[in-house]
Parts: sequence; C-alpha cells; structure tokens
Amino acid sequence: MNKENAFFWGCTIQAKFPFMEKATRLVLDKLNIRYRDIDSFTCCPEKSLVKNIDETLFDLTGIRNIALAENENVDIMSVCTGCYSNLKQIAAKVASDLPYQKKINETLEKLGLNFSGSASIYHFIEYLHDEVGLDKIKANIKYPLRGINIAIHYGCHLVRPSHAIGFDSPFDPFKYDNILKALGANVINYKNKMMCCGQALDRVDEHDKALVMTRIKLDSIKEVNPDLITTVCPSCFTQFDTNQFMLLKEGTAYKIPVITLEELMCLAFGIEGTEELIGQHKIKADKFLDKFDRAKVLTDYSIIFDRESLLRCYNCQACRNDCPMSLSFESYDPSLVIKMILDNDVERATSSRIVWECLECHTCSELCPQNYSWETVLTTLKNLAIKNGIGPQKVKRAEDLFFKTLRLGEPQEGIRKKLGLPPVKKIVAADFKRLIDENIL
Repeated sequence: MNKENAFFWGCTIQAKFPFMEKATRLVLDKLNIRYRDIDSFTCCPEKSLVKNIDETLFDLTGIRNIALAENENVDIMSVCTGCYSNLKQIAAKVASDLPYQKKINETLEKLGLNFSGSASIYHFIEYLHDEVGLDKIKANIKYPLRGINIAIHYGCHLVRPSHAIGFDSPFDPFKYDNILKALGANVINYKNKMMCCGQALDRVDEHDKALVMTRIKLDSIKEVNPDLITTVCPSCFTQFDTNQFMLLKEGTAYKIPVITLEELMCLAFGIEGTEELIGQHKIKADKFLDKFDRAKVLTDYSIIFDRESLLRCYNCQACRNDCPMSLSFESYDPSLVIKMILDNDVERATSSRIVWECLECHTCSELCPQNYSWETVLTTLKNLAIKNGIGPQKVKRAEDLFFKTLRLGEPQEGIRKKLGLPPVKKIVAADFKRLIDENIL
C-alpha cells in the first residue's frame, strides 16, 4: 500500500453507470486509499472485440495503458472485472516473452513510454481484501448489513484465467464473500453461482440468447430467496439489472435488485446519498432498502465485541464486590447488560440506564481478573448510544458544544475579575477543528 493507484475506470462504467464510479470514489475516500485518474487511458482493450480485430493491437493497447501508470510510478486499480482481467493477461503475456516485450517497447518508444512490469494491477476487491484488510473495513462500519441475505455473482473475469489473475480460486472463490461477511451480511450460495452471466452475447447481436442466460442465472438465484444480487462487473450488472428489466416488461417478474459491492459498502459506512445512487438502477430496491433501514439502528455486537471476553466477564462478575455503584444500589447490575449483548439484543443494552450510571472510576479496570472489566463494555455501549442519538440529553448538549467550540464551558469573567485573575485568552484551534470537521481523525 506504499504506492498510489491510478484508477482504471474503463469505458462502460463512465459511459453507462456513473453511479458505480461515484460509489467507488466514495469508498476509496472513506478508506483513505490514495488514487489518481490518468486522462490518457484508453479502452483496456475489450477482449472479445479488439483482440478479434488484431491480437498485437490488443496487446499494445493494454501495455500502453500499463506503461502510462509506470511512467507516473503508480499501480493500477480497477473495479471493472473485464478491464482487470485483460490488463493482467496482457501484462503476464508480454512480461513472460522478452523478445515480444522488446518489440512492443520499440513501438512504445515512439510515444515516449516503456513497459517494465513494475506496476502492480489490482482489482478493487483484491486490494480491499489483501491490502486494506478486513479489520480496517470493519472499523469504518456504521450500519452493518445485519440480516441482509446476499447472492454474489463473481463474474468470470474477476477470477479467471487463474494463471494470470491468481488472487482467488477460479471456481471456489471466497474473498468477495469475506468482504460482505465483514460488512455483516449473510452470503447465500446458489446453483450456477460461478456460471457466466452470458452478457457477452449482447455484444455480438445475440440478445435473445443473452436473455436466456439471464433467466438461467436468475432462476437459480431466486430459489434461495435473497434480498439482492451483488456484482462488481458492469457487464454482469447490465445482464442482471438492464436485462432483468427487459424481462419484467415482457411479463417475467424476478424483482431481485442488483447492488454493487461499492454501493453496499457506502450503505454500511453510512455515506449520505447512497440511496440516490441505487435509485438510478432499473430494478428498484425499495424492499431491500426498507429492510436495511430497519436493521441499521445499531451495530451488531459481534463486530465490536469479543464474544469470548464477554462470556468470561459474564461468568466472573468479580466487579460486583468492588464497584461503588453495585455496592450502593442493588438495582445496578451491568452483568444484565452483558447478557443482553450476548443475546444479540444490543438495542436494549444500549438503551439501559445502567450504561450511563457507570461512574468511570476505573475500580473494576484496576481489579479485573479477566483484564476486561465492566467499564470496557459500558464505555463501548456509550459510544454506540451517542452515535445513534439515544444518549442522555445532557451528553448530547456537551457533544454539540465540544464540536462547535472545542470547549465544554465558558469562563465566568466577572468572577475571575473579582478574584484578580486575568481574562482567559481564547485562541481558536482552527487547524485542529478543521481536522475534526473533515473527519480526518
């Protein structure tokens, strides 16, 4: 993750599905992934068309794109599986054939470019899974996709041909699954999961056969009753969203929304405007979005609490003999809140007054034989409550005041003057406030 990435958008996303580009940029920015655009990128090129015109033209076009990135000392990242696969295949072919590489470079020299193979080529999913990591993705989740049942369509070119791609299994991949599970979703398998969607048939004027392939895939997916289909490939998206819409107009109603991975990540990250992007799809996702809205009240405890630590804490309860609140008030029993979390009833736990009655005196933390303590749990629940707007009003007012002024009170200058104290110099920490306002911290 040391080098910056040149993002390779390809032709289809920017021409037909700009909402994919917007959602991808939002995710990249949220995760602080450095990237830039290279305006002189051309088509990747598209394999079934350009390669059939001339194979050397196909290779040269791809190598030129890669050489442009090398010239700027950046790697390449793409969310389009076709672009990713084509660039990876071309790079592998040319890098393994030195005489051919020399011939290609002799042509590139006329453009002031050279291909050396120094630029890595990543797919968006590959980069998220292998470079960013699931822990960082989880750390940015505001609304996990709890209870959302998702059918993944990987698409052929994301994982095949494996000799050139090599980042996941060509027929039993799991990294897309892992990212969705990290977002809190339920990934459901289905028959024909790794079967091609058939969208390439539309590119050679075989639309009726493309619709047949759409039906085969959608029939398999419908059997498992998912809330949505997800894919990252713009061609596959066309097959499942646009062609599904055509089938709907013909009277075949699947009504299974198609949501891209980057859009799902935007929803889970709580990025505003995501529903408007999804609203640009042909197949409406109102039912799914209603379910998501009902599920996003609070974060699933399993994402932020370690179950084993919770169980040890619940079974120990040594804090009961040390906590001043527990010793002073019979009704004060944080173990009840911990049991709620273990029962996956985080809403009830976070709403409990017990959470806010913790004095934060650190007694339990100092004495905890489990090295965990009631305070650890209750502090996390307080943070959740504040994020979801269900904390005490006094806490909310203090939060608002701090973010507005970076202070929690105004000096009483009249009393200070009577006591002979100088006026308090209020120097606004503008640079620090800007960091907070921009959500950089």
